[in-house]
Amino acid sequence: VDLDQEGAYGKASEQMTDYMFELVSGLCDCEGDFKYVDLGSGTGAAALRLVKMHPHIKHATCLNLCDEQNALATKEAAEAGLESRIEVVTGTYEDAPLDDNKYDACFSQDAFVHAFEKKQAFKEAFRVTKPGGAFVWCDLMCGSGEGVSDEELQTFAATNMVNDWLSPEENVAACQAVGWEDVKFVDLTADIRISFQLMLKKVEKILADGNPAGIDEKLLASYKTNLGNRITQVDRGVFKWGVVHAKKPTAAAN
Repeated sequence: VDLDQEGAYGKASEQMTDYMFELVSGLCDCEGDFKYVDLGSGTGAAALRLVKMHPHIKHATCLNLCDEQNALATKEAAEAGLESRIEVVTGTYEDAPLDDNKYDACFSQDAFVHAFEKKQAFKEAFRVTKPGGAFVWCDLMCGSGEGVSDEELQTFAATNMVNDWLSPEENVAACQAVGWEDVKFVDLTADIRISFQLMLKKVEKILADGNPAGIDEKLLASYKTNLGNRITQVDRGVFKWGVVHAKKPTAAAN
């Protein structure tokens, strides 16, 4: 992604969505009556993009806790003429109001970092996925950079409302513990650095243009400082970012 390109941050997010769905397609049969669930779907942007791009997706469920985001997702699905293929459900991915063995795949893009207990979230994903189905998710994870203290890691978790701050290895182990097989972590930490750079450029442009939308100046200044700190933390190894992908055994029982 060109850092100076207009809309670069949004493009980078879309490219990540596409990459993750490519992983899904490589892990399970996406033909026929393919159904998947997006756990912690936010505004439903990923589902809207994927359903538009892939006619073989017969049904996508967006599971999300925020009523405001869910209302927006429902509205945009209807405006795109996709309301028959996209369902928005209010709920948490740690106690999902979804049937057992319902989906061919579970997908989550930068949402599990807020889980109270990640193992429980992974267990619920396992429950609602069909035997032989796929699980693909990405998020921030605890780093292990040289010179980074446990206290600094705990402070980062506390200030960013991360309750269950697991390393990539610990996340893989937690997935395996609830039944997922062939669990792999793909390290994309260099890409999250680019993402933070893109966000920083966006904030700097707003400030340089005189803040036409009238956003709180203190908030913008704080956001700018925090993004600069994030880039430094990436370089120091305070956290990692990447994708975990796995399969549910074909003979699995919930």
